[in-house]
Amino acid sequence: MVTPMPATRRSALLSLVIPLLACERTSGQYDALDLPRAPFVALGPATAVELLPKITDGLAPAKPEVKDGCGRGSGLDPDNKCVPLGLRELEFVQRVQIPAGRFVMGALPGDYNGLLAREAGVVRWSGQPPRHADSSGFWIDLHEVTRAGYSACVAAKRCTPAVCPPGQADPGADVAPEMAEALPQTCVTHTQAAAYCKHAGGRLPGEAEWEYAARGVDARVYPWGNQIEDTIPQAIYPAGHVREDSSYFGIRGLGSNVYEWVAEVYDMDAGLRPFLSGEFRDADGPAITARRRFERKLVCGADPAPDCAGPAALPVRHVVKHNNSGLRTAGRDEVPPHHPGFELEGWLTPGVGPKVGFRCVADVSPGDVPLRVPASVAQVPLFRAEAGFQIFGGVAEAVTQAEARRFCAGLQVPDLAGNAVVGWRLPTQMELPILSPSFRGPGPFWADDGAVVQVSETTPMPPDAPWKSHIVPPEAALLARCVRAIQ
Repeated sequence: MVTPMPATRRSALLSLVIPLLACERTSGQYDALDLPRAPFVALGPATAVELLPKITDGLAPAKPEVKDGCGRGSGLDPDNKCVPLGLRELEFVQRVQIPAGRFVMGALPGDYNGLLAREAGVVRWSGQPPRHADSSGFWIDLHEVTRAGYSACVAAKRCTPAVCPPGQADPGADVAPEMAEALPQTCVTHTQAAAYCKHAGGRLPGEAEWEYAARGVDARVYPWGNQIEDTIPQAIYPAGHVREDSSYFGIRGLGSNVYEWVAEVYDMDAGLRPFLSGEFRDADGPAITARRRFERKLVCGADPAPDCAGPAALPVRHVVKHNNSGLRTAGRDEVPPHHPGFELEGWLTPGVGPKVGFRCVADVSPGDVPLRVPASVAQVPLFRAEAGFQIFGGVAEAVTQAEARRFCAGLQVPDLAGNAVVGWRLPTQMELPILSPSFRGPGPFWADDGAVVQVSETTPMPPDAPWKSHIVPPEAALLARCVRAIQ
């Protein structure tokens, strides 16, 4: 139970609706933000730093081409003049204008270990590979939707009350009411979050919009930069309170505090789809079969009765974003009766609950001055050259050999000039040793003539560790990477 804070300290916290740096303010109501920050009050267990997701192979940062003194808090207007980012003051939040631009979306796999894919038929790295994406301009809430804002929507009968699932404690239950109002609203379903954003004159952000607002154009791993910061806590605090958690555009709380709903339905192959001409998974393949089996257990229990068939269709899950900008997880609106507290992929976030909140975005209206970002995007290679071959950066997880071949055959990967590069295939077992510096292991991976795994007695595994033949049936769920000979 959290002890209520003195009134003076609560007042300081309740004023923490934080303005964007380099943006003009339209009133003085946020002047209290210059006061010293009050001490943090933990409202839940923090995640250990070593358990936070990491990217093991970083991207080269962009070299900003700053024009006419334009910085991160600025944009170029239609006359190519540098102007501050737009700022709107709504009743419960400030909303910041994000300029149109190109950015690096997605993330590298944290590892290339295919053991979990083989044993559980699971896709862990659905955000990969890193790739360029374009975003039109939009407005985004400076911080998460607060409990005060959501309560006003309930009072207006435009939203339904937020209720935490049975057995999950409401983060604001043991906090003074005036403190609780400043906390992010959690325990809302994806449907409830979308309804609130509609009431607030907006919508839930798309995943690309959320990620662009978080990482900007310089391919940062976390909203604040490329390193984990010990000073940024992983617990629940008043919305916008953690000033260190400030993104490229100055948006607060995208890497700390609560997880956030975004608009998209979760697709385990979303990162690969921009490079594919069609579907490569079979309806009865290992990844989809594993999902059906898992969903049946959530409804019927670990030892289901023969007459319990489970859900007729795979339940819809929506994308949840947090912390490592390019990673993505999935959450659900309804918690099944036998949910173990984690998803098939191992995520500890089931969706609706005390750690999942949201924020809203709005489209640029005809009366707004459209802006574009003044800096160039970081470069990101989609394939690497090694020993006369090109190796595609994406990895298909939990695929049979037939699915792996279909994945490679369907690839259309743009080169630097935007031309589609085709003719991809699985490597042969004889080719893997010369490709190993860029291919990455340990696998096991599908080869065109079988399967291979990289072996080593040392950790981390050296790039030149030997590859050995791996005897498995063609229906096994392994990893797949694709190559093509350089013409």
